[in-house]
Amino acid sequence: MMWRLSRYFLAAEQAISRHGGGLPGLWSVVCRSFKVIRAMGLRGFSSRLRQASASRSRVAQPAEHTFPDPIPLAQLQQRVGIMAHVFYPDLIEEFATLLGNVPVPFELLVSVMDEDAKARAEQRFGLLSRVSALHVRIVPNRGRDIAPMLVTFRDEILSLDVIGHIHTKKSLYTGSEQESWRHYLLTSLLGTEQRVAWILGMFQAEPRLGLVYPESYEGVPLWAHTWLSNAEVGEALAARLGIVIDRNAYIDFPAGSMFWARVDALRPLFELNLAIAEFPEEKGQIDGTLQHAVERIFATLIRQQSYLLGVLAGQDTPMLTSEGQRNWLDAFSMPVAERLLFSALDADLVTMDVFDTLVTRPFLTPQAARAYLSFHVATRYGVPGFQQLREQAEERARLSSGRDPTIDEIYAHFAETRSVEKPSLLLDVELSMERRMLSPRDGLVAAVRSLKGKRLVALSDMYLPTSALLGVLPASISDLTQEWWVSCQTGRRKDEIATWAYISARESVPKTRWLHVGDNEHADVQMPQLAGLLTPVHALRGSALLDVVPGLRPLRHREGTQAPWSEQLWRGLVVNQFQARGDLDPASIAPTPTLDAYATGYAVLGPVVLDYLVWVSRVAKERGTAAVLFLSREGYLLKRAWDLLSSKVPALTGFDSHYLLVSRRAAGMASLRGEADLPRLLHGSYTGPLINMVSSRLGEEAAAVVRGALRSQADKEIYLPDMLTEVVALVEPALPSLLAIAARERDDYLGYWEETVGDQQVLISDLGYAGTIQTYLSMMIGRPLDGAYFALRASVSKLDGFGWAAGRYHDGRSAPDSTSSILKHDLLLEALLAAPTGQFCGFRNTENGREAQFSSPELSDDGMASLAQVHEGALAFLSNTCAAIGEDVEHLQLEGAGVLVPLQCVADGHWSAGSWLEELATDDSFTGRGRVAAGVAGSVSR
Repeated sequence: MMWRLSRYFLAAEQAISRHGGGLPGLWSVVCRSFKVIRAMGLRGFSSRLRQASASRSRVAQPAEHTFPDPIPLAQLQQRVGIMAHVFYPDLIEEFATLLGNVPVPFELLVSVMDEDAKARAEQRFGLLSRVSALHVRIVPNRGRDIAPMLVTFRDEILSLDVIGHIHTKKSLYTGSEQESWRHYLLTSLLGTEQRVAWILGMFQAEPRLGLVYPESYEGVPLWAHTWLSNAEVGEALAARLGIVIDRNAYIDFPAGSMFWARVDALRPLFELNLAIAEFPEEKGQIDGTLQHAVERIFATLIRQQSYLLGVLAGQDTPMLTSEGQRNWLDAFSMPVAERLLFSALDADLVTMDVFDTLVTRPFLTPQAARAYLSFHVATRYGVPGFQQLREQAEERARLSSGRDPTIDEIYAHFAETRSVEKPSLLLDVELSMERRMLSPRDGLVAAVRSLKGKRLVALSDMYLPTSALLGVLPASISDLTQEWWVSCQTGRRKDEIATWAYISARESVPKTRWLHVGDNEHADVQMPQLAGLLTPVHALRGSALLDVVPGLRPLRHREGTQAPWSEQLWRGLVVNQFQARGDLDPASIAPTPTLDAYATGYAVLGPVVLDYLVWVSRVAKERGTAAVLFLSREGYLLKRAWDLLSSKVPALTGFDSHYLLVSRRAAGMASLRGEADLPRLLHGSYTGPLINMVSSRLGEEAAAVVRGALRSQADKEIYLPDMLTEVVALVEPALPSLLAIAARERDDYLGYWEETVGDQQVLISDLGYAGTIQTYLSMMIGRPLDGAYFALRASVSKLDGFGWAAGRYHDGRSAPDSTSSILKHDLLLEALLAAPTGQFCGFRNTENGREAQFSSPELSDDGMASLAQVHEGALAFLSNTCAAIGEDVEHLQLEGAGVLVPLQCVADGHWSAGSWLEELATDDSFTGRGRVAAGVAGSVSR
């Protein structure tokens, strides 16, 4: 029946294609519906088909949430119930003791397996004084504890506000009998009156709280926090609920299915009106059933209705977090090489997954890589909708061949549509792009090479046959083994349990002498484990780190796997850096991601520099700019990064660019032309001796003049801006001498400007923040200038009349300065962007001509070395971006708030930069603070 339907759909789609395409999206609907048929049978097929054509929702990304204090017990106003599935009646007494801790009247709903258990339950539970109503019913042995809740007691539960769900669990995740998991869950949920009161109080205090359950028991492995064999059933169930799931994501769920819930948050599940017959007959299944899918869909359903999840931390004092830990630390207990060596001790055969295991792509997901390919094909070759066309061709080829198709078979199906000409050209483009993007996962590859006396085989579910694979893989991967078992050639997939038995028999290798290594939790971990192989080595893929590692969760995009390809590109590059570090040194990931100087440049500075410079190029084009001026000192790295991008992206070569020697001190003094200019030069915050302020803002020569004119008053303590009028009056006696110094410095600087810039239309590039240097330069050269900054304060309004300015990440003219991450952490950013020189102080004419003068460097030799590593990391990030997408860098559209997340993670402690960061410092003499270590809060006007 299923095969006849699939052939019918294939014939129908081909007919549509022959008649000019029509009914856009029909084939994708048909394919999704066919998957649902396989998962659920024909029941529900028509409703799923209708829902497939509806607007697509997205999987909600959880976010950190601060919960309020619970409502006191005396103020609780809830209808409370507890549903207990008692499969093992010998645990009735244990349950009765725990249920005695419920401190409010509650309805007790009990499901049992026979009359004897019913009588025992009615007798014992009837003694509980706070039970307001007791319902005990005999249920069939189907759906375990889930079916009694959703079917047997549906009406009773829907009349309640809050429901607790427990059952007489005796098995571990592996299926073996053990009591500790049950004790852990029940104690967390019902351990004391105070704990139950606290949980119920949280439901009343936080109306958005939908589900409360304990953190995963220690026996539940990290990889079990995915959909595993439940993905297809889960997708079918999600379709009936009108929500979506991400079958590849790490998920929160009440492992063991015991929890407290707000009934309204689960109402959609009850409104499905599931029947007992929809749950499979009990055969000891450990996964892949409707009840397992329900267990895993609770949290997704909660979140996609905008309710909150409350995960009970494993502590004596109850505490809720909005996302679970999922036993993630176990995955970082040792380097991958040690894990592989230990696991392979008894192995004769070691098979290895390829993609995300031995090689990585720069994108977070294959879908994003395909979306970028589609963009590239549309932009360069004028073929719109390539991604959808290719997906349709692949599904047609799969249905036609009855197995994973080869890439040649996929592109052969392009000939059946009139939308694509020269499919062979697009095939070459795809293979070329794969070749360009794939990089070896060095830590794991080195670990595999260290295995001695083992037979190594690559085992992949893939549409690239061996010959094509060897053509796109890096050399260090293609020569790792001479054996390649690829599903499009063998017709057998890793996610099918029979494959493992077949290979074992074919190769005459005992399963107990066979080790598999891979990243996919279902195909590479669960399946070989169920098949009886040695415990697999789970090589976490990079994208999984965003779900797994709490410190990396801020990097997730709110749209998850549906995020634009450009957002998945920069995040993928950053995650790959963390993955590479974690493979070799797990302590750099757990318990807190820790960055050295190079990784900080790569992961923190790289994305923001890339985004900023692409934005600058757009601004320059829009403003008719001839030259971009990167102001010293922060412009030192920006100019190097601009040159790197210009060598790869032709769109940037249309602009001249310069690293412009300038500072507030040098430009300010050179702009001084009269008494009216003094307030402008002395504005801004400052605390300290007057003479020090003059030295930092006007220079040492000016300071000597002021001391000569003011004598002892030169050491007067001043506070700016409060004393601005008084300070101007104090300095005025030295004004004639200051004007003479200013005239000389102005002539020197204008000579430099003429040689460097001339009369070109220029765009100033700098961090910001008040346009001070732009104002001084405009005053000096006598014409307005343009400025493109990281951030601008509201005080940039003083730039009016001296030019145009825009801020990439913040503009105080339209948003409060307090909302800007750049302004909050400006000194950290300045320290990372600093030049390996002291502050520019101006020019001096010598016998060798005009020479630039600099103050002494603020950094020690160690600090200089760390700064060089930071910059090397940032440039490497840009190089890897260019290697991935080439000229398409000019089309990157990144979210400004997103690329600032890594900076925020270092600043707020999500990531640790280590002691090396303390060696970096910024000279803040402008405000009187002197040398300020990187990361110290507070900013100044520029």
